[in-house]
Amino acid sequence: MKVFFLLLLIQLHITEGCRKLEGNTDVRQITAYPGDSVLLSCSCTDLHTKPQSFTWSKYSSPSEWINISLDREPYKYRYQLVNEQSSGNLSLLISNLTVEDGGDYRCNLTESEYRQIRLTVHVCTRNQQTVSVTGYMGKSVLLPCFLSEPSHTLRWLFSKECDYKEIFPKNQIKGYTDRVQQFNDHSGNISLLISDLTVKDGGYYMCEIRNSSNTTIHLTVKGALTGSSASTPVITTSLPTSTADTTTIFICTAVALMLLLLLGGVMYWKSRGQRRRQIENGDEQPGMRIQQNEQEDVMYMTVDHSNTVRAEQTPVASEDTAVYSLVQTH
Repeated sequence: MKVFFLLLLIQLHITEGCRKLEGNTDVRQITAYPGDSVLLSCSCTDLHTKPQSFTWSKYSSPSEWINISLDREPYKYRYQLVNEQSSGNLSLLISNLTVEDGGDYRCNLTESEYRQIRLTVHVCTRNQQTVSVTGYMGKSVLLPCFLSEPSHTLRWLFSKECDYKEIFPKNQIKGYTDRVQQFNDHSGNISLLISDLTVKDGGYYMCEIRNSSNTTIHLTVKGALTGSSASTPVITTSLPTSTADTTTIFICTAVALMLLLLLGGVMYWKSRGQRRRQIENGDEQPGMRIQQNEQEDVMYMTVDHSNTVRAEQTPVASEDTAVYSLVQTH
């Protein structure tokens, strides 16, 4: 009986759902930097309960709160809920922060039950000539940089909270080992290739060259390619065929040709021997007819031998064909 009432209470608790949010009603302050990721925390007082409905909204003047739609721009790919593990966790994750992401946000359970968060995105002093590059999670992206004159001192930097740290050739930030590769084709192209992109790779990069102006690149990392985004080109690299492989292919081809020529020669000599034997056998047996030789265009007629008549063959010219006739001598 006690078990029955306990199950009933649990069922009523779950049915009631989430009606109150964790924390006080004061506005919470969060500070972040461009390119970072930030979590706007919001959860039910009981994480095991599930709200009937909830929304996230952002303040937009004049005095208007606009609901955030996760399947539309500019929120698509960069805004996502993190309630997969717990239905009572309503937190919102924002990736690859921009200055425009700053502002006031609300996690709305009801009209009277909500939590408000103020997000401030600090702006760093950067090069005015900033190149924007877009990449996709799990793919590769190329950060362009070119030399105007030869230089032996160059490096790539990545900005974390307005503090640039070197990622190539030295790696001062974890996570870039074996994922970065610099082009060096002796034509001034020193672009940086980053593989296996993650959300944390989004931010500002600097191609720093001695005695030259630096290049600043802003990388935005979006979600995996889907739908129309699948047509976006992805950078891939391939290794050229080695000299050893080319030599092997050439030798194999030459051997194959020689075998074909040898086989053809054997078949030719075999066929020619058979033809020669047929001709010889035909000359030794009287009365046997020899077929017309189409290649030499010569016609032969049968010669019968007897004891009283001797046959002599006298050729008679007829255009391009030689005809042999019978001449009897007495």
